[in-house]
Amino acid sequence: MGYSKEMLLEQFIQEYIRLKEPIGSEMLKNSLELKISSATIRNYFKVLMDEGILIQPHISSGRIPTHFAMKNYWRQKINIDKNFKILDDKQLLHQICKKHQIFLLLKENISQKLTRVLNIENNFLILVFEKGKILLDYQARMERFLQELIGLDIQEIKKIAHQVMANTLLKKINHLQSDKVTYFALEVLDSFISYPYHQELFFNIVRGDIFDKCANGILFDPIFPENYMGILHDGLQQEKNIKMLCVGYLTADYETFYEQIAA
Repeated sequence: MGYSKEMLLEQFIQEYIRLKEPIGSEMLKNSLELKISSATIRNYFKVLMDEGILIQPHISSGRIPTHFAMKNYWRQKINIDKNFKILDDKQLLHQICKKHQIFLLLKENISQKLTRVLNIENNFLILVFEKGKILLDYQARMERFLQELIGLDIQEIKKIAHQVMANTLLKKINHLQSDKVTYFALEVLDSFISYPYHQELFFNIVRGDIFDKCANGILFDPIFPENYMGILHDGLQQEKNIKMLCVGYLTADYETFYEQIAA
């Protein structure tokens, strides 16, 4: 079997995720039973180091992937189906999250559309949703803005409100919606609360506000600290639509994690 640089790198990263320690050429050859020489592997290592994909922490140690390499690896590997079904067993989810050191946030999606905007004698505006109402002080500009949102789902309105910094509207919607938020392995985010720069991110996550501020996808820095990543997407739990966020180190085993939390 012939080996390309890309094939060797993929196997290198998979082994590094498993062992969480620097990997040398002989170690990689033996652990994966590669049919190429250690000298050939070292040549590949040199090329990958020159390209900024691998680094050698100490002159006598093996190599480790850079953050750049890990980000590219996960971009290629993670492709979450919007109908991904997750376990309902909270105790088992907690055990899996703790084992992999991956924080998991689940938020039930309560869908409802804005049906009408009522002007009450230029004193108040009433936003009529399918399952509730919101009262705002009257502003002509706000009324024009809200009239354009009629027919949109509350989740989409929340995203727009955040983008245009309509904070009062966003706060009222959050009170109306009262989505159920559940999380597991909160200790993974301990370092966030320790640094002032990441404290706002911590609270945005545990309150579920991050779903209003970020689009689905794989998220890296500057949203998360440099050595962390987040995966935000839709899912299903007990046939209910949910939003999911997973957060952990770049080197966490997300592939095995997703296999284990799938229903």
